Amino acid sequence: MTTRTMLFKLAFVDSIPVLMGYSTMGFAAGMLLAVQGEIAWAPFWGMVTSAAFESGPLQYLFVDWVKTTLAIGSVLLVTLCVNFRYSLYGLSLIERFQCASRWQKAYLIGTITDETYAIQTSSRLKGKRYVTYCLLLTMLDHFYWIAGVTLGATVGVLAKDLFSPDRMQSVTKGIDFSMTALFLVILTDQVRERPGRIPAAIGFAAALLSCLAFGRANMLIPTVLAILTAFVLLRRWLDD
Repeated sequence: MTTRTMLFKLAFVDSIPVLMGYSTMGFAAGMLLAVQGEIAWAPFWGMVTSAAFESGPLQYLFVDWVKTTLAIGSVLLVTLCVNFRYSLYGLSLIERFQCASRWQKAYLIGTITDETYAIQTSSRLKGKRYVTYCLLLTMLDHFYWIAGVTLGATVGVLAKDLFSPDRMQSVTKGIDFSMTALFLVILTDQVRERPGRIPAAIGFAAALLSCLAFGRANMLIPTVLAILTAFVLLRRWLDD
């Protein structure tokens, strides 16, 4: 058995939890795109968007974007705020990716996600073996997400031909909450594992104040900016 085969098996086993999450979450996002997005060629656009931005929140927000005339500047600002943490993930892994080629670094950093990063940082491999492992893991996770979204959009298109619009709306009702539910689960695990509760409290306070000040429809960007500002100012204290 070659080293690459062994690393692929290791990466696949480690990615099984991600497979379960990305396939279901991606399927739900694809269903929403086909049913509520009212966009032509939904499976195609589901495949393109899921390959271009491997981000659950953006995939769900994309459904609203195709239904409204949101300015491109607002789209770019939301994308920057929602995905800003990924740039920090990539910066923390630069040293471990030193022996990777340019295209490997670009792909590894450009497609990083919360779940992929968590698995990568827990690996004890080093050097080229580590880079190969991370590359295979990232490709698997990326494929899971693309397949989930594309399959969900395909099923959504087929279901629209079989059921009435009212029936489809009742079937998909509540699916858009699945991403919120996933983040609540991740938050619960993080709070239970960390001895301090300050980061969670900062996030809750920022969200609550932004909601009261700007309203539910406009709270996302102020919340993210407030959280980032608080973490930067309190970084030394939080590390202690």
